[in-house]
Amino acid sequence: MRDLMQDEAAAPRPTAAGRVLAIFEVFRTASSALSMAEVSRRASLSMTTTHRLMHELLDWGAVERTDEGRYRLGTKMLELAASSGAALRLRERAVPALLRLHRMLRVLVVHLSIRDGFESVYVESFRSAHGTISTNRIGGRMPLHLTANGRILLAYADSAVQDAYLASPLEARTRFSDVDPAVLRGEFELVRERRWIITTGQVTENTGGIAAPVFDGHDRVVAAVGIVVNVAEQHLEDYVEMVRSAAAQITHAIETVED
Repeated sequence: MRDLMQDEAAAPRPTAAGRVLAIFEVFRTASSALSMAEVSRRASLSMTTTHRLMHELLDWGAVERTDEGRYRLGTKMLELAASSGAALRLRERAVPALLRLHRMLRVLVVHLSIRDGFESVYVESFRSAHGTISTNRIGGRMPLHLTANGRILLAYADSAVQDAYLASPLEARTRFSDVDPAVLRGEFELVRERRWIITTGQVTENTGGIAAPVFDGHDRVVAAVGIVVNVAEQHLEDYVEMVRSAAAQITHAIETVED
């Protein structure tokens, strides 16, 4: 017991900045607005500390309160994100093509993602009225193997990244999720040859995805364009060329700026 108390006493207390960052991390991974108690629990902070910090963040505009009295990130955070960052500059080049694709197609989601470690991160997302997949929100993250966008990014990653990823535990979201490293590895060459991919039933059983790579001026893949469709209502093959065309338009926009 004495050793346990000494260990707890020796554990460093989080700094003020660390406590604020813990709150931001909670919102980064949340799929919906949160109550004060949920923020406190997920950030491992006392209610007193959470209440004080949340109201400071609320006054500054970093978080906002919904009509139901819950909390989510505010517009001030979007303003900060828009002021810098390679991902945001990529988004600026991609938005026109993504909007055209969104207006042409009646699909659940049109999105752009980049790779961050073993996850794909959505840097832009346009949804239909029925596109309620929370993980496809801007800033949302997904394991690379579970989405069409992620598989594109993994297929073009360095072999060391592929090896490390496939050696890690692979999450399954449905009974159809591909979690066999041999199956995924065998797909990489085909993806690089075709420059597109179709996946079905990986995240939810009734949805499928199509994605294509976006290249920079040095033939490196910097992002993936993808769509999510309801497989019961639409044939994924019908959309392949439109997704590839959007990816090519974004690639051209990037190359033009670099030139």
